[in-house]
Amino acid sequence: MNKLLITNIFGELLTLSICLLFGLSNSNHLDVFIFSNLTWFVGSILTKNYYINRLPGAIINLINLTKWFVLFYLLFFLYIKLFHEFNNSNFELIKLFIIIYFALITWRLLVFYALKISLKNSRNKINIIIAGVSVSSIHLKKFLDKRPQYNLNVLGFFSNNEHLNLDESIHILGNYDDIKPYCLSNKVSEIICSVEKLEKKLLNSLIDFSENNLISIKLLPETNDVYERNFATTFLEYIPLLILRKNAFDEISNKFIKRLFDIVFSVFIIVFVLSWLFPIISLIILLDSRGPVFFVQERTGLLKKSFYCLKFRTMKITNDNKQATRNDWRVTRVGKFLRKTSLDELPQFLNVLAGNMSLVGPRPHMVKHTEEYSQLVDKYMLRHLVKPGITGLSQIMGYRGETQHDLHLMKMRVRMDRFYIENWSFYLDIKIVYATVLMLFKNNEQAY
Repeated sequence: MNKLLITNIFGELLTLSICLLFGLSNSNHLDVFIFSNLTWFVGSILTKNYYINRLPGAIINLINLTKWFVLFYLLFFLYIKLFHEFNNSNFELIKLFIIIYFALITWRLLVFYALKISLKNSRNKINIIIAGVSVSSIHLKKFLDKRPQYNLNVLGFFSNNEHLNLDESIHILGNYDDIKPYCLSNKVSEIICSVEKLEKKLLNSLIDFSENNLISIKLLPETNDVYERNFATTFLEYIPLLILRKNAFDEISNKFIKRLFDIVFSVFIIVFVLSWLFPIISLIILLDSRGPVFFVQERTGLLKKSFYCLKFRTMKITNDNKQATRNDWRVTRVGKFLRKTSLDELPQFLNVLAGNMSLVGPRPHMVKHTEEYSQLVDKYMLRHLVKPGITGLSQIMGYRGETQHDLHLMKMRVRMDRFYIENWSFYLDIKIVYATVLMLFKNNEQAY
């Protein structure tokens, strides 16, 4: 793997040099080549851009490359403007760097997949044993068995539960007393301990053993306990404490990024889509059935504050305020199409611009539903720690549609919403928007 990483950085330097050599009209700029290669090399080391992390996937690696490339371009542009007079115009330089960017992406992807294949076919797997059989440890083994590219080989489990020996799906290597001799005789590199199955004395003994024999040890937390939460570590002088991680949106920088993305995206949609599509849809709705163009309903927003959510009207005007169901007689002919294509949600970009909603977040529920489900679904109210969204993680995962007769569906929605809040990143928002766009072109049976 180290050879591949070395190959990667020097391959990127070679790619950069070749592009500059053929792209610059005046070849008498040795210092430009030295500056470019030195800046790329040092910057890659400092930003750890040279390292191709196989775990998050190709997209994150390309995002890391892009962030460093933008900074590199600014440094390069500043250097040549201060110290050189080029025959190339600014437009030609931009075109050159677009070519360099895609050349580096191509190279990065080649190395990434070469690394992935190398790890998948490697014979030098890292041997792992698991102490304790639990739901989490079984899930971990299945997870690693299906992903050989992680280069981890789970040899089996250790447990004092004799009944587990009868289960062929669980490979029991021995009891807890056999762990130490087995590790020494089988070149075990890592011990994973299922915390809920090990006594404190045994756990401390394994920690001491691993430290004395240069074996890595990791703790797998309980699945149904407080340890499943996201924690951050803090210290009171030398005393360590575990605290629940703050809401990502407590950070001003995260709030700013998300709000800026909301404004830019919503303005783009309003100006280039709604500006011409709004009159067309409005006219069709008015011709199809009597009633207003918009359906305005009070929904629960950030910190349980209510707001008026906008949608194109898709149903006939009645006194029935029940949630829409499949083949609902109240849905108009135009409404069926608008609901199927999610075009009825477009006015909510006005809510986003006004600050009541976000582009991505938990879907806003009716105030009545909020009161009902807060009593039926555990931790339901946590979804109101962020602004509601036009789309969300639960929608792209398939948890949308009618919930009044399916409590499990609502529980899964809340679970997805909690995951989104606890693991938010700008990249996650981009992925959800991308997945939402793809869903618009698919036949979604839950959209009715």
